[in-house]
Amino acid sequence: MNLTTPETLSAETVFHYRSRGFVHVPRVLSGEEVKELLAEARTQLGQEEKISWDQEDGNVMDWVPRPDQKSETLRRLALHPRITGIAERLADRKLRMFKSEIILKRTSGAAGTPLHYDEPVFPWSGGAPVTLTAWVALVDVPVERGCMSFVPGSHLSHDGTLFTEADGNPYVPRPELTWQPRVTVPLRAGDCTFHHARTVHMAGTNASGEERISVATVYMDADSVYQPSALSYGNNVEGMEPGERFADDRFPVVGLDQ
Repeated sequence: MNLTTPETLSAETVFHYRSRGFVHVPRVLSGEEVKELLAEARTQLGQEEKISWDQEDGNVMDWVPRPDQKSETLRRLALHPRITGIAERLADRKLRMFKSEIILKRTSGAAGTPLHYDEPVFPWSGGAPVTLTAWVALVDVPVERGCMSFVPGSHLSHDGTLFTEADGNPYVPRPELTWQPRVTVPLRAGDCTFHHARTVHMAGTNASGEERISVATVYMDADSVYQPSALSYGNNVEGMEPGERFADDRFPVVGLDQ
């Protein structure tokens, strides 16, 4: 079957992304690409130090931060012209790559990811609010393996009422948000979802006997300025000062004309 490219991405898909805050794009990577990338992701998961997100009901996920700085193969994925070109079309802005992560949801028993949105943990300001994440499935991710669900249109509703800072946690959803309809998106290996940094989303438990392995890459407006905050500490950048432009090789401009 034909791969999806920036050139073949339909206007309807772009509209759905901008109105709903997320979109499923099938067949972005070929079978051979997936095979190579999955092997490298497993190598990195085996040899690099992982960060774990644990809750009372179990491990949510493990991840290897910034594999784009550790593996040439995974840097090629973060800068892949099909992925970055699609991201640029969805955002309608020139973008920079900020970071990528290899994400592992363990086999049976891995806990679900609670409702949240990403924007508060990103250390920048300025530019247009177009930050988005490309989430690339390197294995099949049916519902039983903990695929993601999104609250449609939630990226358009950021008036300070989506979450409350209960117990100092800015990600606790208000009761009415918990009952909003969600769209669950199972993926085949090589498919992607793209979601806006303000889109509320979650992932289910992994009730299967196989690991869920994916790579998520974050792209920001190319004109963004470094501005760390109390919430962004895990994403702060060594050697950068507040107000500085993201201009070095760690944060390359991406897109169709790169």
